[in-house]
This record gives sequence, structure tokens and C-alpha cells, in this order.
Amino acid sequence: MRRFDRKALRDRRLGADALKSAGLLAAALAASQGICGANAQESFAEASRQILPAAAPALATTPPRLVDPTRVLVTLRSGENRESLRNEATRRQRESAGGSMDAVVAAIQSAGGGSGRSLVVALPGSGRERSDGTALPSVPAGGGDFAANLAPEAAGIVAALRQMPQVASVEPNMMRFATQAANPADNFNALLGIDSPPATDGFRSQSPDVGAIDAVIGSGRVGGPARIGAPSGLSDDPLSQLQWQLFDNAPQAGADRLPGGTGFRTFRATHRQDGNPGPVVAIIDTGLVASHQDLARNRILPGYDFISLDLVANDGDGRDANPSDPGDGTTAGLCFTGSPATASTWHGSHVAGIAGAVEGDNRLGIGLPGIPVRIVPVRVLGRCGGFDADIIDALRWAAGVPVPGVPDNPNPAKVINMSLGGPGACPAAYQAAVDDALAAGAVIVVAAGNSAEDARQSSPASCAGVITVAASDARGAISPYSNYGPRIDVMAPGGNTQRDDDRNGQPDGILSIVSGGYEFKEGTSMAAPLVSAMVATLVAARPAMTAEEARRALVATALARSGEACPQGCGAGLVQVSSPGAGAARSLAGSAR
Repeated sequence: MRRFDRKALRDRRLGADALKSAGLLAAALAASQGICGANAQESFAEASRQILPAAAPALATTPPRLVDPTRVLVTLRSGENRESLRNEATRRQRESAGGSMDAVVAAIQSAGGGSGRSLVVALPGSGRERSDGTALPSVPAGGGDFAANLAPEAAGIVAALRQMPQVASVEPNMMRFATQAANPADNFNALLGIDSPPATDGFRSQSPDVGAIDAVIGSGRVGGPARIGAPSGLSDDPLSQLQWQLFDNAPQAGADRLPGGTGFRTFRATHRQDGNPGPVVAIIDTGLVASHQDLARNRILPGYDFISLDLVANDGDGRDANPSDPGDGTTAGLCFTGSPATASTWHGSHVAGIAGAVEGDNRLGIGLPGIPVRIVPVRVLGRCGGFDADIIDALRWAAGVPVPGVPDNPNPAKVINMSLGGPGACPAAYQAAVDDALAAGAVIVVAAGNSAEDARQSSPASCAGVITVAASDARGAISPYSNYGPRIDVMAPGGNTQRDDDRNGQPDGILSIVSGGYEFKEGTSMAAPLVSAMVATLVAARPAMTAEEARRALVATALARSGEACPQGCGAGLVQVSSPGAGAARSLAGSAR
């Protein structure tokens, strides 16, 4: 991918030297003077020279099962807690012979994370990081019980926990990935020789018939550029002309309108900032770049880094209060023996920019999708991916739920975006965390996944209570990589870099910020934050709105898709910030009343 010319921007980047070693709070203070005219890009041509995109193809196969052999997730039955589990283990310890329960009791006593009904239990048998610097993820042979691949003593602890009446489930601490093109799972699949998705328990169905979609809607890559009308001057952000996902919806392409548009252009024209603080949106992802000229620093709130494994964190420590993204690129052999080298994705920054982390109408870069939201960056993904134990703690924290060993979130999020996932139906530990966040009043928006399979086989997309988002292209058809099926609530633009249906000479990816500039990316990762921005417009009007009310509002105004545009099901259809022809955004806010 080609990005900004870093050398050309060095003198124009706001306080770059001052911000280089600073955390987000220091960066916010340094940037408080604002972006002055000297930093502005005077024209679209000047800005466009800095983004010559070549996005990689989206993830097309199911990520492998990468399991942490040193930790498991234990979820307790309703009415049970850590103390009742410890008491049961101690009772069994007294009655056992030869100290067979000693290790179980010790593991429960030292368990961390989670909440009253869930905990993370450390297992013996292998170090969390080997002395040669390679990481711990293991690939279980086959799809059987993960405990069969553990060291004998660790497998014994799992078996003992499963026998206790207080325990609802003992699940592996799996690795999840960003649901975007530059995904380590691509290379993991190649390394493991996975050419096609492995068999599952019957939920999987055939991928969407992309050929049929093209035959009905329009086949092949559309050549460009073509003049289809000059965009209106709603924003002076020069690259906003390339944000086709914000265009109004219309059957035919034209100036600021596309069949795949969502209506944000008109919304922005009639809903400028009224001075009130915007809703808090948490981005659970790779963190946020330490500095970027287009970030609205006055709207970046303190976040947290939940990555507990130093090798994954790539910042020299474990969990801390600095969610800056140091990069998630890897060298060959870093993640496990034989793993390939990967480049940094800056995924969390790209997602945050789509959700509204950028400054609107500042004559720089991209435009703001909806209202100026406040962003809480929550870091859970790093080198090689990110583990369930860290993600579920981050989900609770983002919603304002206390997490042992972590300071409380001073700015609980009303909207939580999770552009991440991995194989398998929703684990009990995830569902418990989702339930806690929903009870705290949060609305959780989740990417459906990029495996072109039934979303019921992806987590956390398959969890109950979340808003699950599939990806669409500029035609309003489902993107060929997107997961689909009955678990999808709505579809939103995630892009298709193999097409140019907006006829601007650029691939139809989603443009947003990365370290050093801007990039086009594609994936359900890009679709989810646009829905999060849309939910933010709803809760700004009705702060007490529940997750279910938000879902119903989105469903009520979505544009239904035909069987050709979405052969395997994409929920209520393409989201709209306002119904075509209706007053801007009025119907969306009113549909939940």
C-alpha cells in the first residue's frame, strides 16, 4: 500500500517531534493549539497525490484456531462466584488423595481478570513467552477438544474444573484478528496449508455467488475516472470526495450519490455541531497512532492498553494506560515457529477515523461522517493478533464495568466498536462480557467477519445482543469477502478494492487515517465503525437509548437488498442515516421512539 510521503509531511505534521515520545494525553495537550492554516492542503489534487492506494485483497478463508496453552476462560453458572468455586475446590482438595487437587486450588486462587462470573485461570506446563523470543500461540491438531493439546498437568486442571457444579464452561483463550485485509490470518493460513475453510458443525453454507451478483448488478471492474457530476461543497476536507460511503443513496451514480451510499453527506449539511459534547465511542482494536494531523485531539479521551503479553504488545510492557499503537508488524518466526513477516496495519486508527476520530471541515484529509463523537481508544490487538482474555476485559472496561487490577474507565462508552473476530460460535465468556456491557447501557457494534461464511461461525459477531454488520460495495451489494446469513443485522459500506463503481479512478476501498497519512482498506472492519457513527447520531438525540432500540432504528431505515445483491442474507439491508427522500436523519432518530 502506498501512503503519505513522510518526508514531505515532516515539516507540516503538527508537533511531530514533541508528540513522538508522548502518550495520548500529552499529545492532546500539544495539539490543543489547533490545526492552523499552514497545515491545510490547498486542493484535492494536492491531497490526492498523497494517497495512491493498492489495498491487499480481503481475508477470504477462515482464520486458524490459534490457542493460548497457558490460560483458559472459566465462566460460572448464575448465582456462583469466585469464592464459591474456591470453596468447592478446597473441599475436594481435602477429600482427594496424593494432592491431586493442589494445582487446581492454586490455579483458582491466582486467577485474574473477568468479573464475578468469569475468570482467567493460568495453566502450568509452558511459559507465556519462550526464551528464544517466539510466542505461545499453538495450532491444535484437528477441531477436537482443545484440552487434548495441553500439557498433562494443564489438561488435568481443565478436567477438574469441568467437573465442578459451579462451572458453566471452560473455554480456550483463543487469538482473534482484525477483520480487515492486512490480517495475519492470511499468512497463518498459507503457512498451515489451509486452502479452503475447514469443516464445521453444519452452520456453514456456500459463499455468495459473486458471479451472479455481477451478472445482475454490473460485472467487471468499472473504468475511471469518469465525470459523473461535481460533488457539492459540503466539506472543505479535500479527500472527502473519495469517501463514497458517505454519499446519498440513489439508484444511479451521480454527484454525491451512489446506490451504495448511506446519506451522511445530507446529514452533515443539516446537523452541524451544536456545541454539546458528542457521545463516547470506544474503539476496541490496535490502539491509536500517537500523532496524526487529522485527529481531533480535543475529542480523544483517555484509553487503556489491555494487552497482557509483552510480545504481542510490542511496547515494552504489559497492560497500562497508554493505548498508543506502536505498530503490529512482525518479523519472520516471531509469532510461532515458521510464522511469516507481516507489515503494520494501523488498523485501530483506520477504524477510529471512520467512526469519527478526525476533525471535520479543517481543510485536511478526510471528512467527518456524522456528529463529532468522543473517542476512547482501547488496545487489545497487537503483533500476531489478540487474545480473548484481554478482549473481554476490555469490553467490560469500555462500558464502565469494573475490571480487577485496572483503574475504572472515567468515560464509559455509549457505543462500542469491535472490528475484530475469529472462528467459532460465541463463547460463554464472550457472552457474559457482552451481557455485562449491555446491562451497563452500551450499544455494541461488531464486524461480521471476512471469511465469506455464515456469521454464526464467527465471534464475537455471533454473540446475542450485539449489532452484527456485513460489508457492502459502492453498488449496495454485499462485498464478496463478507460474512452473511441470519445473524447479520444490517449491512454497511466495507468496500471492494477490485472495483471502481464511483468512477473516480480509485479502487472502492474505504479511506481513513493510518500512521503517516491515509489508506484505502476493505473489510467488515470498515463497515462496523460507520454503523457506530450512525448509532452515535441516534444516542446523541436520545442518550438513554438501549442497544435493542438502536438496532430496531437501524433496521427500520435500512434499504432492503434483492436476492441478487445479497444471495445469502444480509439482515435488513443497507443502512441509511436517513431514509431516501425524507428529512435528513429525522426518520432514523424517530423510528426508535
